[in-house]
Amino acid sequence: MKRIGWIFVFLMILSCYASVFSQDNKSRKEPVAIEEQAMPEMFVDNNKLYLKNAPVGRRVEVFTIIGNKIRDIQITSPENTYDLNLPRAIYIFRMDGMVKKFVIK
Repeated sequence: MKRIGWIFVFLMILSCYASVFSQDNKSRKEPVAIEEQAMPEMFVDNNKLYLKNAPVGRRVEVFTIIGNKIRDIQITSPENTYDLNLPRAIYIFRMDGMVKKFVIK
């Protein structure tokens, strides 16, 4: 009985390797190189918003801490500075799924 079990396991392993080696080279998919894109960065200092590696054409939305949208900034270049002119408070900035909280002093 043990011998039949070992023969069964051997045949299963052999069939797995046979299916791998029977494929021709044309049907195999070549790995595709993925371009690495730098993650966008944003920070606030002296009531100015600094963006680095930002996607052009997207928007940065600015919300108060209670959720009121107060600003919508169109991104014009990957690295830019925007004047905010906001009063002292805590604000939430959102850009393409990235959400950050900043304190304007």
